[in-house]
Amino acid sequence: MISENNEAVVGRVCRLQKPVRDHEGRIRFSEQPRILREMNNLDRRMFLVQFDDGATTFLFPDEVVVE
Repeated sequence: MISENNEAVVGRVCRLQKPVRDHEGRIRFSEQPRILREMNNLDRRMFLVQFDDGATTFLFPDEVVVE
């Protein structure tokens, strides 16, 4: 999944491809977080996502499917 426009994925819901750990240490898998921001860090593309309970974490594009 490659976006040509940073705004193309912001605000969209995604599905996790594998279990991930949020900033508070909880393992997430069956949830569908919302993408808050897309960014590049050290030439790596990342998404800041927020879960329904407000917890956030950074994920790489290969860890999610954007719906």
